[in-house]
Amino acid sequence: MRRLLLFATLLSIAAAPAHAAPPGFAFLELPTGARAAALGGAYASLASGPEAAYWNAAGLSDLRGLEVAGGHAELMEKLRNDYFSLGGRMFGGGVAASVRALYSEPIEERDEFGDLVGSFGAHDLELALSYGRPVAAGLALGGSVALVRERISNLSATTYAFGAGATWAPEALAGFRFALAAQNLGPSASYTIDGVVGAPVGLPAAVQTGMSYTYGLGTRFNLAGSLEGRAIRGRNGIGAAGAELRDVSGASLRLGGRFNDDSSALTFGAGYAMQKITLDYAFVPLRYDLGDTHRFAFRAKF
Repeated sequence: MRRLLLFATLLSIAAAPAHAAPPGFAFLELPTGARAAALGGAYASLASGPEAAYWNAAGLSDLRGLEVAGGHAELMEKLRNDYFSLGGRMFGGGVAASVRALYSEPIEERDEFGDLVGSFGAHDLELALSYGRPVAAGLALGGSVALVRERISNLSATTYAFGAGATWAPEALAGFRFALAAQNLGPSASYTIDGVVGAPVGLPAAVQTGMSYTYGLGTRFNLAGSLEGRAIRGRNGIGAAGAELRDVSGASLRLGGRFNDDSSALTFGAGYAMQKITLDYAFVPLRYDLGDTHRFAFRAKF
């Protein structure tokens, strides 16, 4: 327990706000994965397998064989959000290579007179390598390193980021799992326009912590609930809660809530787990006429 408290203190210091200005690279704050989105983003304490690379690398310690996970979402204004992660057992723990991207269809480009002169695109991209392993009874630690790039038309900004996380499942509290994760820690990037270096664009450094509890309802159902909070540099903190009811057949129903979030409040989802493949879906209603989002994801074991 002493190790976990020390680790929590170090993560909190590392993720302390460097400045109050809103950060860039906003795509890193989109909940990655349909299951995670359906649970309102209360997922740092539940994440396992390849998707743990995006939430809490300590969850990679659960990997046993080769697994892949991926997903797709259609967002407002023809934006696409995709991710893919490959994970396996190595060096006494779990290792994952992952990618996630936010990109648009071609956008019309017009001159100062409003005449169409062509088109341009925009994309955000993260390439990451993550590792997690158990270090004591019920305690796992993990970390990640990533290359992050943002491009608008022919201009781009690139930086690197680090993450770290811990999970603790105490033997005395069966079914409980506590988590702490720091994400998107790294230097700011800048655009260079006509040879002039622009203002720094910071990463959305964040700390997420909370707990989950899994309970068996008779011989047929399992109920899992999670309650977590997320502090983000330059933005309002967010609370999240999620619940998942799973049948022994592999079918799941999910409900999530987000608090102090300007864009969404309630989320819904479902999933179905077969022996080797799991399919997930999330429905995320958005406020301010931003439209509703449908997320699809899969996970496969080999």
